[in-house]
Order: sequence, then structure tokens, then C-alpha cells
Amino acid sequence: MIENIFITTLSGFAMGSLLMALSNRNIPAPVARERWKKLVVYFLIVHTALACAAGGSVSMFIFVVVIVTQAAFELWRASAPPAFGPGRYRIVTWLTFTVIAALAIAMVPMLSSASWIYLYLLVAVFDGFSQVVGQLVGRHPLAPRLSPGKTVEGTIGGLVAALLVGLLFRELVWPDPGAALLLAIAIAAAGLSGDLAASWVKRRAGIKDYGTALPGQGGVLDRFDSFLAASAMVGPIIYFAGLA
Repeated sequence: MIENIFITTLSGFAMGSLLMALSNRNIPAPVARERWKKLVVYFLIVHTALACAAGGSVSMFIFVVVIVTQAAFELWRASAPPAFGPGRYRIVTWLTFTVIAALAIAMVPMLSSASWIYLYLLVAVFDGFSQVVGQLVGRHPLAPRLSPGKTVEGTIGGLVAALLVGLLFRELVWPDPGAALLLAIAIAAAGLSGDLAASWVKRRAGIKDYGTALPGQGGVLDRFDSFLAASAMVGPIIYFAGLA
């Protein structure tokens, strides 16, 4: 099964590269280079995450704790007064992040390697194809005030890709096709909410990126906001439904 997953991710990145090449035809060369750099780094991130998930609870725990620690540092800088606005916004932001981070860490020993692979894989597929499809055919902004680059078309493309992958690997978590589709939708929705929440923080802070720790990714929080949100929101569903 692991071999099939890695074959699927390689195929997905090959397809994403083709779509990106098509979307890059009419844009300036420096922008195209940045997109390719982002794709290469994302390739390394995805396979590192999957390797940690496949390695068991210890490697996954280290992976999640490292993400949360760096994300907290980036959020602290972004939410610093006075640029962030009234203190209540900072309080709500940190309460939300603390709950999400705590739940994500708490879920590590409660979910199996298969569950983590499934959850992260669907988040990565949704994120990746949302961006590539949006760059290729995106015309209608999804939430222009929060995330100007996110489009309705891209989101639909990402959701379709996540549903297909969710069905393909449903044996990892939930063999029933209908239930697997619902779970895939929940993962995508949770990931999108995390993405938009992180974008809201950036708009409040007046910044474009959270940091430079991951080249081309906009920071660790920008790259893993969807994963943390999905872990916190959907992880408990997987566990309490007896699917872990």
C-alpha cells in the first residue's frame, strides 16, 4: 500500500507539473521560476511528511511538534502589536491556534500510521491541486479579502482531486465509498478553513508571508495551516468513529 501511495504522489506531481507548465506560458519568467521552486520544495515536504507518518507515532510526533513550534514563532511575530490591531484580535487568534495545535499534537498517538497518511495525503492533494488548477483556469475569487489568489475554480479542482484520492485509498481508513467521500469532504473543508484563517491573520498583520524557513512556501504556518486544522477537526472524527 505504501508503494502505491508514493507512486500516486509521484504521478500527482507529474500531473501538477504539466498543469503548471501550461499555466506558466503567459507569465513573466521570474514568476514562473518562483512557482517551480515552490513545487520542488513542496515535493520534498510532502514526501517527508508521508515518511514521518509511515514511520509511526514517534516520528509523527516529532514532525507535528516541530511544525507547531515554528508556526507559533511565526504567528507571534505576525500578531505583534500595534500592526495587528486591537488586543481582542490577538487573544482570539492565539486561543484558536492553541486549541488547534494542542488537538493536533494530542491526536498523534491516537491515530494509526495509515490514518495519518490518509489525512495528510488528502490535505496535500487538495492544497496542491487547488493552487495549480486555480493558476490555470481560475477566474472567480473565492475570498478576495482574505486570500486574493484563491479561486472558486481552483477550490473545486482541489476538492475533485481529493475525492478521487480519498476513494482510491479508502481502505486505509474507511472502506465504504460513501463514507470515504464524506470524510474526504470533511478533510478538504477543514483544510480550507485553516488556510483562510491563516490568511486572515496575514491580512490583519499586513504581511505577505509568515517567514522564509521553507523556500517559496510563505513560512511553516502558511504551508501547514491546512494540515493542522484538518488534524484538529477531522482527527477526532476518525478516532471516535473507530477508524483510527
